[in-house]
Amino acid sequence: MKGPLTTMTGATALVIIMAYFQGGTPLLLEGFRNAYHTMVRAIPLILAAFLLIGQVQQLISTQLINRLILRFSGWRGIAYGSALGGIFPAPPYVYYPFMASLRGKGIPLYLFLSFLSGKQVYDLARFPMEVSLISPSIACLRLALTLPLPLSMGLLTRCFFGEASLDDICTQHKGKEAGV
Repeated sequence: MKGPLTTMTGATALVIIMAYFQGGTPLLLEGFRNAYHTMVRAIPLILAAFLLIGQVQQLISTQLINRLILRFSGWRGIAYGSALGGIFPAPPYVYYPFMASLRGKGIPLYLFLSFLSGKQVYDLARFPMEVSLISPSIACLRLALTLPLPLSMGLLTRCFFGEASLDDICTQHKGKEAGV
């Protein structure tokens, strides 16, 4: 948390300084007003998202995850994970904490990446907007061209890391850092 907070604080300070030199105090105050209004609109959504994630963490047990992994492992798990990511109806501030809440449950890394890349690439909630704003042919072409990406990411991850979970890989990485 320390690194991202430092980065965001530095970027914020830089933008504030730039705004001040570009437009002085009036531009700076207008930016603060816009930030305040955005924050007021976003807080209820973010609060609801974290309440949802907290409840999901309690409902999804390690045993349930293990049963699903046994049932949907390998190629089938990659396909289901990619598809579920594409139809998962939530913005990033919901699905990233959702995936983080599953971190300690022993889910293989390839299933994590299949889900996340499926969400980023397919995102079927975005498809109607693409059809209406860009064009149906371009939206369909984009979907067809990107269709294999989450599947290939899951397969490649499984080839390189096998059934290792995200926790296993993080533990190995920390062990290497400590040994260096």
